[in-house]
Amino acid sequence: MPENERYIELEANRFRDHCIALYNSGRYYPRLMFAADLRQSNDCFRIYMVFSEKEKDIFHIPFFDLKENAPVYKSLTPDIPAVHWYEREIRDMFGLIPEGHPDLRRLVFHDSFPSDSYPLRKDWTISRTDLNEWGEGLIKKEAYKFMEVEGEGVHEIPVGPVHAGIIEPGHFRFSTVGETIFFLEPRLFYTHKGIEKHFEGMSFFDGVRLAERVSGTSSFSHSAAYCMAVERMADIEISEKAAAVRTMLLELERLYNHIGDIGNMCAGTGVAIGNTYGAVIKEDLLQFNKRLTGSRYLRGINIIGGVTSDVFLKADDILNTIDAVTVEYKKFMKMLLGTISHIERLENTGKLSKDIALRLGVTGVAARASGINDDIRKAHPHFLYDDLDFEPHTSGKCDVYARMMVRAEEVECSISIINALLENSYNGDLSSSVKTIPAGSSALGYTETPRGSVFYWVMSDSKGMPHRVKLRSPSFCNWPAVPFAVHGEIVPDFPLCNKSFNLSYSGSDM
Repeated sequence: MPENERYIELEANRFRDHCIALYNSGRYYPRLMFAADLRQSNDCFRIYMVFSEKEKDIFHIPFFDLKENAPVYKSLTPDIPAVHWYEREIRDMFGLIPEGHPDLRRLVFHDSFPSDSYPLRKDWTISRTDLNEWGEGLIKKEAYKFMEVEGEGVHEIPVGPVHAGIIEPGHFRFSTVGETIFFLEPRLFYTHKGIEKHFEGMSFFDGVRLAERVSGTSSFSHSAAYCMAVERMADIEISEKAAAVRTMLLELERLYNHIGDIGNMCAGTGVAIGNTYGAVIKEDLLQFNKRLTGSRYLRGINIIGGVTSDVFLKADDILNTIDAVTVEYKKFMKMLLGTISHIERLENTGKLSKDIALRLGVTGVAARASGINDDIRKAHPHFLYDDLDFEPHTSGKCDVYARMMVRAEEVECSISIINALLENSYNGDLSSSVKTIPAGSSALGYTETPRGSVFYWVMSDSKGMPHRVKLRSPSFCNWPAVPFAVHGEIVPDFPLCNKSFNLSYSGSDM
């Protein structure tokens, strides 16, 4: 078991009080909550909660067991709002019911999916009953109902799920007074792919390719976190050289995403030249990724036990490309910061307070722009981050401008980290041979993606095969915060607010 993971087994009636005490102490971030089906080995379901201790590289992981004939537990959501989606997800996937949850509507599965059908149970298959019931929820009176806002002058504006552009599906139900947004309820999860179920039918080694495809623009971050979890299960320490390659490529992934995101925000303010300028620099970096690794999205590099390619053999190309990008990026930011119409649209728009961000467990740029000093690279150092001199960038402005500037500062930080990595040489083989994973083991893996922290929790069964793979993307944490950021804004500013978060639909719908 990894040294920084502290598992605490509790009785069901003590689990809730224990988690609330950790949360209320102010010393822990709630990172994720999930369930596992252990009926074959322990005759129970098990629910885990993962807390990250502030200023210490320690995870506190309390858990408790539930019997199949008593699948009800007391909800944590009224006291720990950040877990509200996790508990709904657990209900959809396992049929375990959080008693006292304020909103027990379906989350992952829409009305057409059969009721009382729980795909992450080990004995689940598509039954004849399921097939007969498929689609019935669309015509039943108890089908999903959006929250209704009543009052004089209140109008509903439905947007999506099909959008006018190359964009994933998501439905947004606005309640407005004039153009002012009074309430927004998003409904997502139109692209459920069953990824966590797919992991169970693959080997640990084939699972790397699946992790790479959860979210295209964070392919390397996801596969690195997955590999890290499996390596920790097997007590494998990758070489210094492999750690350096992973650190380098994580920063290159952050670099092209942040510059592209800053450019995309210009589309929300009508600054077409800024949108184009950001896209050009991003494209240059994607083409560089292709030269460096053979993949624009840095796929095919991570494997269990290390990496497949020594990117430091192309150090001159890395240095020349980063120097050229730095010059263009500085011109780009000078132009944006000098465009008054752009800055005026960003300032004081889409504010997300620190209090709400903390309560909802917001992560990444969105959290740091709301004054939360949280970055997994520093909170739980991995690969070579503990050897690098950098600090997370935060802002107390909490608005769209703050989210742009945190990205801008992180771009400069990534450039600095890449240059620092190029100054040294690294020892060790690219990878070590790994043939088996210990039976009955489990561990966390994590990285800081361009959108925020991603977590994988991986467990092997009695034969050393994948039993449970739980992944939590940053978008899953951050989508619930968007309605709070747009409250009181005008409808035309919604796209701008939305782009400032840059959330993935598919990346949160596993």
